[in-house]
Amino acid sequence: MPEPTRLEASDTRTPPRLGRDPLIAVYGFLLAAFLIPGRMIVEPLGALGHPATIIALGAALLYGLARLVGGHLAVGRQPMRTMFVVFGTVALIAFLSAHLRPLSAGEAAGSERAIFTVIGLLGLGLLTADAVRDKNHLERLLKLVVTGAAVFAAMGVLQWVTGLSPTSYVLVPGLTLQDVDINVERSDFTRVQSTALHPIEFGVVLAVALPLALHFALVGRDGRRPSAWNWVPVFMILFAIPLAVSRASVLGVAVAGLVAGVAWSWRVRLNALFAAGLILLAMRAAFPGVLGTLVSTFLFFNEDPSIEGRTQDYPRAIEYISQRPWFGRGLGTFTPEQYFFLDNEYLNQILTGGVVGVLTLAALFLVAMGLGRGIYHHSTDPWARSLGQSLTAATAVSAVTWFTYDGMAFRLNAGLAFVLMGATAALWRLEVGRLRWGTGANRARPVQFEEDPDVRAWSEPSPAYAGAPAAHDDGAPRPT
Repeated sequence: MPEPTRLEASDTRTPPRLGRDPLIAVYGFLLAAFLIPGRMIVEPLGALGHPATIIALGAALLYGLARLVGGHLAVGRQPMRTMFVVFGTVALIAFLSAHLRPLSAGEAAGSERAIFTVIGLLGLGLLTADAVRDKNHLERLLKLVVTGAAVFAAMGVLQWVTGLSPTSYVLVPGLTLQDVDINVERSDFTRVQSTALHPIEFGVVLAVALPLALHFALVGRDGRRPSAWNWVPVFMILFAIPLAVSRASVLGVAVAGLVAGVAWSWRVRLNALFAAGLILLAMRAAFPGVLGTLVSTFLFFNEDPSIEGRTQDYPRAIEYISQRPWFGRGLGTFTPEQYFFLDNEYLNQILTGGVVGVLTLAALFLVAMGLGRGIYHHSTDPWARSLGQSLTAATAVSAVTWFTYDGMAFRLNAGLAFVLMGATAALWRLEVGRLRWGTGANRARPVQFEEDPDVRAWSEPSPAYAGAPAAHDDGAPRPT
């Protein structure tokens, strides 16, 4: 068996100190993206000047240096790493193909922004996938995601109640406020966006974080009962999502609940439905008219000018696709200033990256969700199994809602999606290593409740998988 790397040999009970933590760039990205308004930028850098984007590019540089030095990142077979590399390669081909034809100044600038954005996203995903040392380390990262989402939600609620935008009280020296024309009106309401670039991003990001918040509220490590404080982010997120007054965020919540609910017992599912009803009643009392407006956006969607505008653009989009079907018009070249807005990331991908580009994006999501399901079926740790299903749900929210808006254009949603896909890969590496075909899937739900609702008991692994050792990437059992 090959010698374990320094990373593989590490089995610490506590995460590394922040100063020596290779995920420091990922933490920095999350803090900057959640807490600094999306319109605040370093002016000379333009759209790439937000601190979160700069830190994401730093994560890509850090990953490259760590690979050159060796011993700091996981090695061995990693499906998600392979997909990240394939996605980056296709993006690079689409970028180069753009420059095989004459470009306007706007197209050239958009292409350059897009390739730097992709590099930053890949840096976040790869660093998360290969730098996580153990489950304690991963837990620190994901709890930061949940805490950041809770603060993000609280800023949105404050904006709704007071009308005070975060841009008025989050002031960062050296940053200027970018002038962006955003329609935040719907019916009689001004939709909130907190620090996001748009209310849709606000709602979708909270829907992405919801299954992770539910995981930490429902499941404790090593059989311990979770703290009651873990429910605070759950209720804060659920309370804030309707304030985006967005169909995409409602769709995201539905996807999160359906996918995450696979890991729940029927009792938990019924409790969740009851709690959802209470929250809806509280929302109706606290914010009159919001729920009615949300319902009307679904019932009368055919009368919505935004829906009509999207469908009218489809024939024009198909014409552009037919001109360059395989690798598209070029990465980042379909700018709204020159063409028209695209409220569908998959349509944007097929226009700018062609059939190859959109299939690569779909494969990226499918592989991440497949790894999450693999953790759920093959891990022997109930906490890890529940987390694997929750990460699958979080990725599914982005995968589905990106049909309704151009998610890659919004740094918080896009960056969070890549971080969570990397987190899924890291947990797969720690818990499964490689699938052991023929050992059988563990289909028992990781969270069960005894007759006393105040006592939580872990379900036992199924006999078909009991005793099967977890493995490294090389398939060798982990040392104990």
